[in-house]
Amino acid sequence: MEGSFLTNVVIPAILAVMMIGLGLSLTLDDFRRVVIYPKAVILGTVLQILCLPLLGLAVATLFPLPPEMAVGIMLLAACPGGVTSNVISHLSRGNTALSVTLTVISSFVTVLTIPLVVALSLSHFMGSQPGTSLQVTETIIGVFTLTIPTVCLGMFLHYKAPRFARRCEKPVRILGALFLLLLVAGIAIKEHALIARVVWDIGPASLALCLFAGFMGFAAARIWRLDRRQSLTICVEVGFQNTTLGLVIATSFLKNTEIAISPAFYAVVMFGLSGVLVALMNSRLGARFLAGG
Repeated sequence: MEGSFLTNVVIPAILAVMMIGLGLSLTLDDFRRVVIYPKAVILGTVLQILCLPLLGLAVATLFPLPPEMAVGIMLLAACPGGVTSNVISHLSRGNTALSVTLTVISSFVTVLTIPLVVALSLSHFMGSQPGTSLQVTETIIGVFTLTIPTVCLGMFLHYKAPRFARRCEKPVRILGALFLLLLVAGIAIKEHALIARVVWDIGPASLALCLFAGFMGFAAARIWRLDRRQSLTICVEVGFQNTTLGLVIATSFLKNTEIAISPAFYAVVMFGLSGVLVALMNSRLGARFLAGG
């Protein structure tokens, strides 16, 4: 996929707007919660930054995926959390404050870890194929530029104009959802022939990554003796990846829509499973479960 105005300018610009939207919902209290929830924050961060890539490697290795889609799975595993996970955690009655805190931390840390994981994945799965190199330093700078300053700008706007921030928060989230839908649809149209050939490979792999990551997060949280709402939140943060960031990196940095197929397909799986989770947690059974402490 050659560079174009769409992949080099439009898509990164939309991600930047979405990151501003994340910043609009943040205050300094979200950083202070690291002290309030130290065990949960430490556990969630370790699972997202260290354990998720290892799980992604297992999934990408065990399932019969083409090399590009194996790299896409690794890219997903390196992009934990995001605005979507905050919404899912809130709707499923998890600890929203903890969810936001974990998203903030992962947004800062993954600036460094995503390029490293992707570079190693390209080397491992695609070897010396033409166009498989990734300039790690340039990618770190690019991801940093698209995420950290824009989040800080959103926080600044929230601090200076809280009413304006509250009015903009919902429209920006809707814009983000529409952008993700259009990007997934565009990739599906462009790569429809390839998707038809690999759907029975990438489908189970995407489902396995989402389910096992969520189970890993919840089980580790319960072993760590966190309460059920915190455990549910870590389940969501670890289990539901930042597909938008993954798609942007695949299309704008790697310029490869075949790698983008994994995040695109995963987005469909993620939203389906999140709907089931939200419905379950808002049922009587879910209410009894969360009341158990």
